[in-house]
Amino acid sequence: MPKSNGKQRKSRHILTKGNMSRGLSHLLINYSVGDKVVVVIDPREHNTTPHRRFQGRVGQIKEIGRRTVKVGILVGEKQKLLQTKFNHIRPIK
Repeated sequence: MPKSNGKQRKSRHILTKGNMSRGLSHLLINYSVGDKVVVVIDPREHNTTPHRRFQGRVGQIKEIGRRTVKVGILVGEKQKLLQTKFNHIRPIK
């Protein structure tokens, strides 16, 4: 049987619900362009889920839409642009 090379491959531990925050308070945070955020994948939302290689990365908000946000992440010397929903990011503390 051929090997599956999907987007969620080898991500059983990352995409578990055990330590996820409950409720809606993390969705009500007002972000602005230039804020630093951490990418924390929420396994409850499958649409606009970032790739698992971006889990725990720190990025800067480039653009804010009604339902999504674009986050610029530096990977090596390249600038990657993620478009995700608000429940996949957390403000940096």
